[in-house]
Amino acid sequence: MKKLTILLLLICPMLIMAQGHKGNVESCAPMKEGKVCYSDEVDVEGMKKGELFNAIDKWAKKNYGKDVFLSSVASSKSKGTVFINSKVELLLNETDKTIIKYKMRIYCFDEKYTIELTDITYQNNEKKYKTYPAENVIANNGKSNTIALIKDPLLFCNATFFFAENLFGDVFDAVED
Repeated sequence: MKKLTILLLLICPMLIMAQGHKGNVESCAPMKEGKVCYSDEVDVEGMKKGELFNAIDKWAKKNYGKDVFLSSVASSKSKGTVFINSKVELLLNETDKTIIKYKMRIYCFDEKYTIELTDITYQNNEKKYKTYPAENVIANNGKSNTIALIKDPLLFCNATFFFAENLFGDVFDAVED
């Protein structure tokens, strides 16, 4: 029983559900070179590349380095890069959810870091775990949805936007600690 409890505590951070039902945003699916790409550049005055890398790498390994079936972390201290692949359950509203898969790339520099969330796909359990690229669901704020099974692409779009915002906030908090 004790081993099961410890295992659950280790896996829980990966199973935390993102809260997507927080409202609507004007542009919930930013595009870069034809792909949905959420990105940010964050200035961190007084922090060197190595300090930023260490803080972000520690956070990434703690939150994404425990279960290779759900996520993975690849990092390079010399390049100042942290790459994360993951999949989590995404709450779309109070009753609906989906699995979201994504890649997060973080590049550290002296006094700043950049972060990108790309290669987003949604996994639908109704169709034998078929995956759909975000570009086919949420591009143009959901107006370019090509997946008939998804009836409310704006719901996916807003939930994904807030999910990305929460992830970026987690990275910021890791740097500030």
